[in-house]
Amino acid sequence: MAHTHLITGLDVGTTKVCAVVAEVGSDSQPKVIGAGISPCAGLRRGVVVDLESTTSAIRDAVGKAERMAGAEVHSALVGVTGEHIASLNSRSVVAITHPVSEVSQSDVDRLLDSARVIVLPPDREIIHAIPRWYSVDGQIGVRSPVGMYGNRLEVETHIVTGLSSFIQNVVKCVHMAGLSVEATILEPVATGESVLFPAEKELGVALADIGGGTSDVAIYMNGQIYHSAAVPVGGNHVTRDIAIGLRAAIEEAERVKLEHGCALLNGDDGQEPFEVTSLGSTEARRLPKRVLAEIIEPRMSEICQLVMGQVEKAGCEDRIAAGLVLTGGGSQLEGLPELALRVTGLPARIGLPGGVSGLVDAVGSPSCATAVGLILFWVRYYPEHIAEGDGGISLQGIVKRIRELFARIGGE
Repeated sequence: MAHTHLITGLDVGTTKVCAVVAEVGSDSQPKVIGAGISPCAGLRRGVVVDLESTTSAIRDAVGKAERMAGAEVHSALVGVTGEHIASLNSRSVVAITHPVSEVSQSDVDRLLDSARVIVLPPDREIIHAIPRWYSVDGQIGVRSPVGMYGNRLEVETHIVTGLSSFIQNVVKCVHMAGLSVEATILEPVATGESVLFPAEKELGVALADIGGGTSDVAIYMNGQIYHSAAVPVGGNHVTRDIAIGLRAAIEEAERVKLEHGCALLNGDDGQEPFEVTSLGSTEARRLPKRVLAEIIEPRMSEICQLVMGQVEKAGCEDRIAAGLVLTGGGSQLEGLPELALRVTGLPARIGLPGGVSGLVDAVGSPSCATAVGLILFWVRYYPEHIAEGDGGISLQGIVKRIRELFARIGGE
């Protein structure tokens, strides 16, 4: 029986927890076998504020995914985000030590270890040090230097850091839910693996993952990550604006947003009526859709401007020929790509998760893009952990489980 490995991507967000379980075999093609989504009220802007609530949401989402998959989940890849995230691009260099000046894997490992040696405040930690490109004796743009000849090996890495305490709180919730953490992965970097096309990454593209409390931004240049950040505005701010503007409860405002919300009206759509129940009233009011759009549009314009601000901060405003890709739960508002084009001047599209097989319909929504991306990121950057991990389903593993079963039976 061919060896397969179970991988679980866990997106712990401000409004929901999404768990996706996939099998990965020798072909490195993830096959989705289970997914689960649970509402979550334990985070604010990507930061845990209620351990018990977050833990309960994780346990519920993972339980749903387990029942669909028909398998137990013991560990997960956990996405992290929030305003505390920061990134930078750093260069490092080492001398090639091979007797005939051939680059070996040990040289690359030494180089990457050297790239992670940066000065950080004591309360921050490195989440990722992702190689963007290598250089051998000044020849930049090398993708895989092992086996090449040279005397000087250089790398540019994209280093992502976060506040240790915030990351540890997320990890603690996962542990309290009964799971171990295989790795913590920056959410916008993971999302890019599931919704972006290789051609977009090569041309230059900005990804905006619009979540509940924050919107994550990742900019790709020449096929590699160039800049990553999180801005403190998301879909919850839209909901709150609607609640204030229509004098409605938050739950009612969320319902109205999901059922009738639009970021930009087209033609005569503004006269279409919708119903909303105000606070202190039992009767629904009928209002034209134009009223709702006038509330939503300014906030979504702000999000687009903040994303563009990150593009300008990275110095990439003239270098993202592929434009914007919008994803996440907050991207599902009607007319958002057109509004983004108007605000930023860049072409925009909605990004849907891809790159997996199996139960693709269960993870076809932008809300699942990050959880799917966590799995794809792990497969791409850390295949050796999959090969040697203990989460697989192999003949030896099945024999071991059968022996354990008989041992328990014999002891009863």
